Amino acid sequence: MTLTNELETPAFVTDEKVLQKDLALLRDVADQASCKLLYSPKASVLSTVLQNIVRQVDGFACSSPYELRLLDQLCIGTRSLHLVSPLIKAETLAAFGDRLDYLTVNSLSQWDFLRDSVSPPTSVGLRLNPQLSFVRDARYDPCRQQSKLGVPMSKLADLVATDPAVLRGITGLHFHNNCDGADFSNLLTTARHIQSVIPDILHQVDWINIGGGYMFDLASDYMDFYEAVAIFREGFGLEVFMEPGAAAVRRCGTIEATVHDIFGSDDTLIAILDTTVNHMSEVFEFQFEPDVLGHIDGGLHSYTLAGCTCLAGDVFGHYSFDKPLVIGSRLMFLNMGAYTLSKAHRFNGVALPTIYRRRLDGSLDKVGADSFDEFAQHTGGTNVAVA
Repeated sequence: MTLTNELETPAFVTDEKVLQKDLALLRDVADQASCKLLYSPKASVLSTVLQNIVRQVDGFACSSPYELRLLDQLCIGTRSLHLVSPLIKAETLAAFGDRLDYLTVNSLSQWDFLRDSVSPPTSVGLRLNPQLSFVRDARYDPCRQQSKLGVPMSKLADLVATDPAVLRGITGLHFHNNCDGADFSNLLTTARHIQSVIPDILHQVDWINIGGGYMFDLASDYMDFYEAVAIFREGFGLEVFMEPGAAAVRRCGTIEATVHDIFGSDDTLIAILDTTVNHMSEVFEFQFEPDVLGHIDGGLHSYTLAGCTCLAGDVFGHYSFDKPLVIGSRLMFLNMGAYTLSKAHRFNGVALPTIYRRRLDGSLDKVGADSFDEFAQHTGGTNVAVA
């Protein structure tokens, strides 16, 4: 990736060559495992990204009515639409009717409430909490103590043993217990655990969704993944779905910014950029330093890169370069394709990044830009009289 002065900064750029490479990897892994490949659009719903993704996937795993509506309007053809969420309203099901292929309910009480609202063609699954945690940060651990996500597997086993009719109308299962993992041994451990605790339930259903949260491009091999899928496919005859989100789009996105001020503060030089951590919310949430093109450990010229808002913690981290930065220097933040624009916000009234697409031939298209009118509309408009 190279920097260019063609862009208005801050800019969010998607690279189609990188996107297609990572999609091809996911497609190959899914095909090798005889697994259905879904995309989880919460990672990115940019139209230019979805136009590439739709060619490679078997369906989309949505989490809200807006995501469903967007995908439905994109003319996704024969690709399946899935909905899984802790909150599913009867009016959502009524609006989509038989266009919704798969519905995963989060609890048995939710299923009782929605049972009469589901169209007959829709296959209904139940989210399972396998009660195995592999995520260090509890904020992102679906299997944390007192989790809101899914029915605890031990509880489900007891309920079904007491009353098999509990699962009447349920034809599938769904679990998701990882986040940004590259070790598929966790998935294999989970599959074996589910197999050992609820084998009778697995024999009663037709499909299972093994979730996402795995970074396929960072994995050294996929043998544990293939074995985990085989446990369900070959051992129980289930159709298996996988639903990566970040794994599909993380590497294809970059944010480009311009240095607008440089000054000393205590023992460091501060470089103020025209972007902000509010454009990359996970930088602030996780408190990590994002990758920056040209950073060299121990480089001669070091700076604290900071955002342009009044938030004291609007800081990206400490970086070193082989050449000094000057006002007007361009910088590129790497691996920003996932959960960036979908979580970005306009704190301080700072505009969202202008969106660009880098085509396969290297040419750039301007896809969209934020505006004051959009900002004002979101706040209720400017047609308010002030005395």
